[in-house]
Amino acid sequence: MDVARFMRLFQMRATQVMWLLGAGTSRTAGVKTAWDVIWDLKHKLYCSQKKLALSAITDLSDVVVQRKIQEHFDSLGSFPSAGAEDEYSAYFEAAYPSARDRRQYLDGIIEEAKPSFGHRALALLMRENLTRTVWTTNFDKLVEDSAAKIYESTGRLTVADLGEPSKLQRAMQENRWPILGKLHGDFHSDRLKNTTEELRDQDAAMRQAFVAACQGNGLALVGYSGRDASIIAALTDAINGGAGFPGGLFWFKRSTETPFEGVTSLMKAATDAGIEAFFVEVETFDELMSDLVRFLPTTTGKVDAIGEADRPRLGKAPLRAVGTKFPVVRTNALPLVSWPTSCRLVVCTIGGVSEVVAAVKEAGVDLDVNRVRAGVLAFGKDVDLRTALADRDITSLETYAISPARLRYESGERTLIRDALVRSLGKRETLAVDRRGRRILLRPAAGVGTAPFNRTVACVETLTGAVPGTTIPWSEACEIRLDWKLDGLWLLLEPRVVLELEDGTAEAMVAKAKDWVRARRAQRRNKHANSMLDGWIELIVGTSDSLRLRAFGISDGADADFEIARTTGFSGRAPQ
Repeated sequence: MDVARFMRLFQMRATQVMWLLGAGTSRTAGVKTAWDVIWDLKHKLYCSQKKLALSAITDLSDVVVQRKIQEHFDSLGSFPSAGAEDEYSAYFEAAYPSARDRRQYLDGIIEEAKPSFGHRALALLMRENLTRTVWTTNFDKLVEDSAAKIYESTGRLTVADLGEPSKLQRAMQENRWPILGKLHGDFHSDRLKNTTEELRDQDAAMRQAFVAACQGNGLALVGYSGRDASIIAALTDAINGGAGFPGGLFWFKRSTETPFEGVTSLMKAATDAGIEAFFVEVETFDELMSDLVRFLPTTTGKVDAIGEADRPRLGKAPLRAVGTKFPVVRTNALPLVSWPTSCRLVVCTIGGVSEVVAAVKEAGVDLDVNRVRAGVLAFGKDVDLRTALADRDITSLETYAISPARLRYESGERTLIRDALVRSLGKRETLAVDRRGRRILLRPAAGVGTAPFNRTVACVETLTGAVPGTTIPWSEACEIRLDWKLDGLWLLLEPRVVLELEDGTAEAMVAKAKDWVRARRAQRRNKHANSMLDGWIELIVGTSDSLRLRAFGISDGADADFEIARTTGFSGRAPQ
């Protein structure tokens, strides 16, 4: 499900949907995520065991440093493997066995945290009775601080941690909203939970209240990895044979994240039981909340009331004067200089997108189509469009102006433009298009060598092959998607190494192949990553400053014309 669809659904079910906030929601507030904490704990354990000063290791983001530290813990045989779901609790328990020390550690992490835009927006939803119940696995007080600011009082929000779950149950029974349930306590609680043994023995009364609430409401989880087995078990219990989550189950994740196995199993179990269960891709908690409060009729005019309400998105900065200093970061986004501003609109009697696509396929014509409320949108020949919809009582066929406002999110118009752009790229002699559901992969066409990827530095020796020690094929590919930023469309490029896995492949062989892919990609930092990006840009755009493309090359009907610039976006510190 895309964010736009969730927003429409939330408008209808707001009081039926609870929220569960994980560590990711606190990152922009200055709080370390679980990943950050894990590597901080590994750092402290490693240096203490090796009798090194903490200052001896300064860059924990360095892949070489991470590999060296991880090899040390792997050699001990008493720690979980990298990326395991119990990493957080295992390293926390090893570094600080005492609950008092753990509380002090967490104190240091969150004492300087301040509520982000997302927290204040959530508090606004509470005040407008659009959010009644919030759960969190976090130890901070960002939700409480935001509610105190928005309500101008500390008494409206009922907060219950592991020390007093009965308070939460009474508030629910008495319909005293809003409510905040802290599933792992907060950093002041004497019953703080953050080790495997403690998580397993999580307070039964709080768990019962959480499960009961999920059986009577929907749940949206954001910023939460799902690495706590106790929470996943509670969510699984709440499925209740399909009777649970009557308002739906929505798991928000970043586009580049792969959910833990426990999460995918939970979502599959919910779907199999007949529950509306969806993954929703969103980059940050702040952006999600910003989109939501600006969309809902009862909050759109009250955003200023939450303070510091500027939308947490990229903004334009004045261009720098020509000089020798280079921008700080190169992005993976190619700007579209131009894109179609109109297409065909057919008003007729037909159902949704799947029915429109089926009609085009049955007619054997070549069109890009989508369905919006106004009718069927299309690129292609008019005669083909009439043929495909001949038995659908066409009442009009006209030109449809594509509003830029409709391209800011995953609308039918943006999907149509994306499909036409992919069709255009598929005509490039250097590229082959591979569609995998909603994912779109570009591959080097047959005969394309490694030269484009090795212009700056030797980056790849071959573009395809079999994973060493297995029969699993792999290939270099580039996942693409379309996004709107800074009042324009951008083509985002994500170089990947793709495995071709067949059903029935032994798990050990699959694990070995995935490890090999991770190792191959881990080597691509700085110059190597830059060289890979240059290679894909050369295959997509060529060596000119820009590339013009046409999807159909027709004169009868509506064609889609594009121009893609060769220079990616850059970010740097704005001039003062």
